[in-house]
Amino acid sequence: MSSHSLKSARRHPYPQTFKREEYCVAHMLFQVIDHPKDGPTFSLGSALHPSKPALFTGFVEKGMGTALRRLAHRFDELEAKL
Repeated sequence: MSSHSLKSARRHPYPQTFKREEYCVAHMLFQVIDHPKDGPTFSLGSALHPSKPALFTGFVEKGMGTALRRLAHRFDELEAKL
């Protein structure tokens, strides 16, 4: 998970071997890294305070995409009521 740490981001703001992908959803900031050595990882932090450490980090596991799509469909249903 060290690729998601603030120290790593400051030491290597433009890494050569991997790319930090960021997705902002409301006040949440998702960061995804497909690291060639360590494998795919993610972090979840605050978009309002990006300089603070991530709240959660972990490895991408099978089934996560399906679970996130289910959540996205539920959000679509809730948004339709707004």
